[in-house]
Parts: sequence; C-alpha cells; structure tokens
Amino acid sequence: MTFLFSSPSTWALAVIGVSMLAACDPNVTARDVGIGPVDAGPPPPTPTLDDVATPVPYPVATLRGRAPDARRILVEGGENPLVTTVLGEEFCIDVPMRNPGVYVLNVTSQSDDGVFSEGTRTVEVEFDPASPPVPGLTTCSGMSPEGCAGAVEICDNTRDDDCNGLVDDYDPACFDCIDDIFEPNDDTDAPRLDPGRYEGLSLCGGNEDYYGVYARAGDTINASLFFSHASGNIDLELRGLDRSTVIDSSTSTTDDEFVTHTATESGEYKLRVWSPSGAMNGYTLRLDVTSP
Repeated sequence: MTFLFSSPSTWALAVIGVSMLAACDPNVTARDVGIGPVDAGPPPPTPTLDDVATPVPYPVATLRGRAPDARRILVEGGENPLVTTVLGEEFCIDVPMRNPGVYVLNVTSQSDDGVFSEGTRTVEVEFDPASPPVPGLTTCSGMSPEGCAGAVEICDNTRDDDCNGLVDDYDPACFDCIDDIFEPNDDTDAPRLDPGRYEGLSLCGGNEDYYGVYARAGDTINASLFFSHASGNIDLELRGLDRSTVIDSSTSTTDDEFVTHTATESGEYKLRVWSPSGAMNGYTLRLDVTSP
C-alpha cells in the first residue's frame, strides 16, 4: 500500500483551453473549463488534499482537505460528479467506487460568486477487493469503510450505511430523486450561474433550488424552465438584490415556466425553482442576460 499526494493543474492551461475550444466550437463557454463570471470576485485558491490511501479493498474513497475562500467542492472522475459544502476551510466527501479499478478524481473548489478555483487537484485511487485492509480509515461520517461493501442504506438511522456520502432520505436508495451537480443549492447562498442552457437538473421532493444571476443596470434577465407538468408541478420566480422580494414569477399548471426582468440596479439576482405541492421533477434551465 502507498499514499499518494495530489498534483495540481494550472489556471493558465484553463485559459488556453477556452481559446482553443472556442476556436473549434462556438458553443464552448468559460464555464466548460471552470472560469467564473466576468464580474465576480477573484478565484479561490486551488484546494489541498490530505494523503489518500491506495489501493483499498473498499468501494469508497474518502477525500479530505482544505479549501480557503470557497463555498463548495466539486469532484469529478467517479461514477457521477459530486458536490459538498466547505465548512470553515475544511471539507470531506465520500466518493463511491462501485467497480474495481483505478479512479482518477479531479477536485475543484468554487466561491460564493460561482468562480472556480485557479487549478484542480488530481488524485488516483484504486479499488482492489483483494488488497489488504487499511487500519484506521474512516468515512466522512466516522464509520469504517470496511462495512461499505454490499451495504444497503437504512433510511431512518441517521447513518451513511452504504458510504456514498448521503444519509437516510437524501440517499437515492430511500427515494426516487437524485440530486444534480449544482447541489447543495437549497437556499439563497447558492453561487452564481453563468448564462446558458443546463439540462438534466432535478428538483427533489420538498426541496428548493436557487441560482444566482448577475446583471448590470439595464440588462434584461430571461429565464426559462422546461419540464413536463404531468411528472410534477414546479414553478419559477426571480428575486431582487435583497434575495427576498419577488420581482417576477411564473406559476402555471401547464408545462414550462418563464420569467423576465430588466435590471434597475447592478448586482446578483436570485432564481428560485420550487414545487407548491412538494413534487419532484426533472427540468432544463435556460438563462439569458442581454445588454441594451
């Protein structure tokens, strides 16, 4: 068994990547390589990772580290992208590894403004069921990962039984809705979202989704929510700079919702997606911010 240190990628490569990709594909945006809104603050530092044991005989990799000036951590390279909130400057996230093999995990941080970190930490972890146990390892919930293999989530014991980072009703085993990549975004502290079209989003039952939208005075915000009403009624509203005043809303009982507003002040507005009946549904969000 060895311990690996993560290796950073560079912000300069991301900037070069935007130029090269945009030259080939006009639909590529800065978001595709992790560059935040133009009017946002500076990017947070690249997150740091604690040493990671590899290989491990457990179907979970627990990543711990520090992310100063960041609100959330994004991990890609596992079976699905994962997000966790930074507490203070520290974070912990359990990455499921369902099948044996080597997983290359890329860790990026994101600020309150929605700006991604200057670089990405990369670490390789191997899940080898035949490798020897690793003494002292624990998941983010403090449990031994030894019990993760073949474990099933118990939905009412406040524990992460299957070591996928989700507890009880938040685990897909306990309900039919899977959070999307922007979670956690259940309150008005959610980071900004760049203009664009975002597919494959989900509103889970009893939940709300928020998105920050930056606009200058005179800009027009147009947001469109596409979904099937037959699968669950969801609504859309736009809130002002105080995060509470509703300046436009769309609450029909048919497919799709639309809001629009011409900003009188520069700043960050908030979109809210919710269901008055607590329904769950999948949706696509289209966001446009245009200048006069």
